[in-house]
Amino acid sequence: MFGRMNRHIVLLALCGAGALTGCASAPGSDADRAAISGVLDDWNQGWRVEDASLAAAGYSDDADFTNAFGFHRVGREAIREYLAEVFALDFVMAGVSADRSVDVRFIRDDVALVRTRRERTGQRMPDGSEMPTREITHLRVFRLEDDEWRIVSHLISDARETQRPRD
Repeated sequence: MFGRMNRHIVLLALCGAGALTGCASAPGSDADRAAISGVLDDWNQGWRVEDASLAAAGYSDDADFTNAFGFHRVGREAIREYLAEVFALDFVMAGVSADRSVDVRFIRDDVALVRTRRERTGQRMPDGSEMPTREITHLRVFRLEDDEWRIVSHLISDARETQRPRD
């Protein structure tokens, strides 16, 4: 009986100290959520003002990025350079985006999965014609690195109609 009680006391002490995963309530403090939100805000502001450095600031040095059209880059600097190219395209920058939902799920104390749904209206095609409203999902994996939340993976998808309406 005494050995069993000691085991429970040790487990409770380890849980209280955060030494065991799965003991404490869901990871992710308000400060963690605010820091991640700040990275998302920088991305969105970077797009609004066409500042590739601001948009790319939240990526890790070895981040993996794939946009909705399949363009793939690795590393903050390569992502920044690519975004600078994109921001120079007037037809891409036409229109406005708005968040529809943001879901943050902490997988571990130092890893978060963030799914953002955005709606983009008024974007143009290269020929100048207007694209239909885009429903865009950003799936990002954040990792806590040196007390800063950084994007380590970012996949952008674009929902499209799967069937044309019948006449």
